[in-house]
Amino acid sequence: MEKNRRKDMGIGKMAGEAAIEVMKNENVQNKTESVIGMLFPYAGVTKKAVDMYIDEIEKADMSPEAKAFSILNIKKTIKGIKNQKAIADIAMENAKKGTDFSAASGVSEEWVERFMDSARFVSTENIQIIWGKILANEFETPGSTPPNMIRILSELTSDLARTFRKICSMKVWICLISEQGKVIEEFSQNIIPYECNKDQLRKIGISLNVLNELETLGVIRHDVVGGYITRGIADERVFIYVNGELGLVTKHKEGSIPIGNVVLTAAGIALQKIIDDEEIPEYPDMIKKYLQNRGCKFTKNHNFIATMGENNIIITEKSNNN
Repeated sequence: MEKNRRKDMGIGKMAGEAAIEVMKNENVQNKTESVIGMLFPYAGVTKKAVDMYIDEIEKADMSPEAKAFSILNIKKTIKGIKNQKAIADIAMENAKKGTDFSAASGVSEEWVERFMDSARFVSTENIQIIWGKILANEFETPGSTPPNMIRILSELTSDLARTFRKICSMKVWICLISEQGKVIEEFSQNIIPYECNKDQLRKIGISLNVLNELETLGVIRHDVVGGYITRGIADERVFIYVNGELGLVTKHKEGSIPIGNVVLTAAGIALQKIIDDEEIPEYPDMIKKYLQNRGCKFTKNHNFIATMGENNIIITEKSNNN
């Protein structure tokens, strides 16, 4: 039996080598190896190569038991290869034009191997998209991926991903405007107003248990009692822009603004960059309730209007006609 198993392993190795050779000799989806770079052969797997792999095993001179054992391993291998290919393809589709995927990119070969080795177990489509975009981002900016990201992605479930997307979507623009109407500073800020909106947040999947899971995963930190504040706020008028509404925030503590009960970690921020926002209709009311609970006041009684730019917010004074 042991002899047959060793023989089986030898046949599997030869079949795999033959499949790789086919990939090297093909122009895969009009992409040469030099274009695919470090993602070869992950993005270079074709049906012809996989079929050759299976055919070699089926033709092999093995006992029925050894062949069954070999086919079982082949199915696992092929599933892993397909997952790796899907993620590599997503990375190339989402990377900025001109992104260098070669060894000259500066991306660690060891990191790519670790990443793709874990990627073979990822078969859920929405999770594959996250893996692919993180991979693209690493090639765009080598070394930017937090060290714990591979572990986090490996443990990220579809349910946690959906909840984390909602958390990432809960953000406002904070704008500081001088008495002369000049914008001093503006920045985007996640505010998850958990402490006084527990029931509403639970309805959309954000419960204390889930927050604990996301904290254990390593993408957030939370304090559902005291919450967090942002310091260093200049002594100017503070405006918050949320889902199309611009409100003047008054009665806040000097030099600070409350920013909810959840903050993103470095890994969470990296993930947020590749996750598309979703609209949460209840969010503006949650923010107003939270600010009021914190002793602040959100009022639309002011003389400014706001419009969203591509990556910023544009504040202008209302004209006399408005």
